[in-house]
Parts: sequence; C-alpha cells; structure tokens
Amino acid sequence: MKAFRIIILSLLFFSGCRAFNESADQPELADVQWQLLAMNQKPADLGNKAFIRFNDKDRKIAGKAACNSIFADYELTGNKLSFADIGSTKMYCEGLMDQENQIITNLEKTRRFEIKYGLLYLYGSDDLLLTFKKVNTDK
Repeated sequence: MKAFRIIILSLLFFSGCRAFNESADQPELADVQWQLLAMNQKPADLGNKAFIRFNDKDRKIAGKAACNSIFADYELTGNKLSFADIGSTKMYCEGLMDQENQIITNLEKTRRFEIKYGLLYLYGSDDLLLTFKKVNTDK
C-alpha cells in the first residue's frame, strides 16, 4: 500500500511539472511589436512601415501594412493561430498596394505560428507565409 501511494504521488508530481513546463514554454505574442521582414520567403523591403501588435486581452491585432492601418480578430490555441474579420483603411499608396494586399491575403491564410530567436513565423497549411522580427518599443 505504501509503494502504491509513492507511485501515485510521483505520477501527480511529474504530471504537474509537465503542465508547468508546457505553459512556461508558450511563447508570448502580445505586448510586442512584430516588424515584417519577409513575405513568402522573400524580403519585404518595407523597413519599419509594416508591423503588427497582438492584444491578448481582446484577441485583436492592430498594425500597419506599409501604408494603411490593418486590424483583425485572432484565435490562438497552442501553436494554432488564425485571423478573422481582417480590415484596413483604404488610402492609396503608389507602389505599395500589391504588397499590402499580399500581407492581408497571407494573414487570411495563416493556420499556425512559431517563434524562434526573436522571429515570428506565420504558416499556412504547409508554407511559410510571413516572417516578423520582435521590435523593442517604448509604450
């Protein structure tokens, strides 16, 4: 009976440690500005003009797609990430509209994400769609 209790307590302890490690490993998307580096594995060449910021409280993003402001709702479960109700302002900016449309299209296609070495990777079903870098900003 004593051995049984030790086994049960050990199992509870290790399962508790596992749950703690899983939550500790969950990357933080919110309260960080993510600057666009690449689209479809090609440099975006937009400097600091294109970025997104996640608001964890209301599950929304806001940012810029080079010229226009963008906004959307997002759903996050583990490494699964999707965007809904994506919208933008409607200014015309010569030479930037194709890139802006591609950013929005890629956000619509996003299904999962990964963060490595300060970079945020957004993937569709299989393909890498968008790459962002974490930017330190003063709030």
